[in-house]
Amino acid sequence: MTNMICMPNSPSVGSVIPLLKPFDEDEHQFVSTKRRASPKTILMAEISRRLMRRKLLYNRLHVISIIMCSLGLLGVLLMIINNEIIFSNLFPRSIYICWFIKLFITITTLILIGFIFYYRRLDLDLYAINNSFKHWRIGLNTSKILLTFIEVFVCLIHPVPLPIPFLSKIPYENSTIYNSTSPDYITLDVALGLPMFGRLYLLCRFMMFNSHLVRDAFSQSLGSLNQVSVNFYFLIKTYLQQWPARCLCVFCILLFLISSWSLRACNYKSTIVHISMLDAMWLFIVTFTTVGYGDVTPTTYCGRSVAAITAMIGVLSTALLISVLARKLELSRAEKYVHNFVLNMKLVKDRKHQASNVIKFVLKLWILRRKNQASSNEFLKAQRGLVRSMHFNQQIKQEQKKLVDNCVGMPELIIMQRDTNDKTCENTATLIITKEKIEKIEEKLCQIDQTMIDIQNSLRILANQLAK
Repeated sequence: MTNMICMPNSPSVGSVIPLLKPFDEDEHQFVSTKRRASPKTILMAEISRRLMRRKLLYNRLHVISIIMCSLGLLGVLLMIINNEIIFSNLFPRSIYICWFIKLFITITTLILIGFIFYYRRLDLDLYAINNSFKHWRIGLNTSKILLTFIEVFVCLIHPVPLPIPFLSKIPYENSTIYNSTSPDYITLDVALGLPMFGRLYLLCRFMMFNSHLVRDAFSQSLGSLNQVSVNFYFLIKTYLQQWPARCLCVFCILLFLISSWSLRACNYKSTIVHISMLDAMWLFIVTFTTVGYGDVTPTTYCGRSVAAITAMIGVLSTALLISVLARKLELSRAEKYVHNFVLNMKLVKDRKHQASNVIKFVLKLWILRRKNQASSNEFLKAQRGLVRSMHFNQQIKQEQKKLVDNCVGMPELIIMQRDTNDKTCENTATLIITKEKIEKIEEKLCQIDQTMIDIQNSLRILANQLAK
């Protein structure tokens, strides 16, 4: 994704769309100033232009992601309302209400598909700017085209407003795709409505564009230098690292609501009536927890498919829940220090006690040996006590070593490495100062040597003059 560069007089999100217009004017101004500027000025102007364009593109993608997420969630909500009206059949003319709802879903779907193509086009521009491409078509490859068509296909599935109730004479209740007596029985609106939950991937894009990790220029630059893509996968891992329990709860609640309603839409009672929402919730719970009491079972292939997916996700979520609980029950660094300090004090006290026992038994053996009672039962008991105390003392030493090893973790190693680096820097500075002092001493010794030579020459000359 792109960087969020802080620049003066930067536009707000609401004024992004009109400000994207002068891109060509900026390029024209850059070309006109290229001839009368130095190479360094041209380079800085090019970098500034690219950063500004990238910021504007990012802001526009942010706005488009919000619109796409709103349209996608609105379509899913209208689909649920449409099916609930059909399930309950409260209104005598519910067929007309449902037709208008499906027509509105179709309109929002077409608008959403248009925004998808526009989003992909801006994303290619952004990719071209990040990689210094001349044109966006250079970054267009097979994988991007395939992802675009997959995204369009996922968002295109929705209940179609056919047949038109004002022109058709076919009863609405007979608009099914299978026979109502077989497990394949499922209405057309449900068959086309359940895949609309795939539009929830737009929430992931919305979260990504509203995260500080993606909007911060420093994190983007740091990720680029370390070859780390700051994308949604990276964002989810950071959220799980910071708030594992919160993320797991939100995921389970969303899965509970979506799967429960899907089971209600797919399953029927013996009278070809959809099961209640409470029964669907109970079916989800016993399936998610892999208990399976059997009092409520899926009656259609659609319900069985949803139940199978729910069971698989339940197994994975249980493993994730265990890891989160294990992490929550783990002692923090401060708690670990307190616990290890208390254990160490207890071991020190036990070691002193065993050491005093060793001294006591040694004195007792010496006294009994002086009294010539080396073969008595009391002498043997003292020997056993001495051996036992020495053995316990060795065990306490080993436990203290293990406790010290358990205390040493990554933070301690980092602190030790930092202290070692500081000591190394201090020693290096001391060696440099010592080397400079030694060089000064050598210079002074050379001066003294030269002075002594001059004195010798002077004395020799003086001696020769006195001899003459």
